Amino acid sequence: MISDNVVLGEGVTIPQPQLVNLYGCTVGDNTKIGAFVEIQSDAVIGRNCKISSHSFICSGVTIGDGVFVGHGVMFINDL
Repeated sequence: MISDNVVLGEGVTIPQPQLVNLYGCTVGDNTKIGAFVEIQSDAVIGRNCKISSHSFICSGVTIGDGVFVGHGVMFINDL
């Protein structure tokens, strides 16, 4: 589920949008989001990132540009 208040930059790729949960977050340009990812409200993902499957980004977390998040990772703090 991608909520109405999600901001997706240009070129964002979500190959299986039915298998993600995005709530009130911002995703930067050219970022790729894998299946079974959850990104909570007020989280900010930078440009040119890759968020691998089964990852969880908590509310309020900021991830900078060009970051690779591996399979099954949980972020509770900024990176």
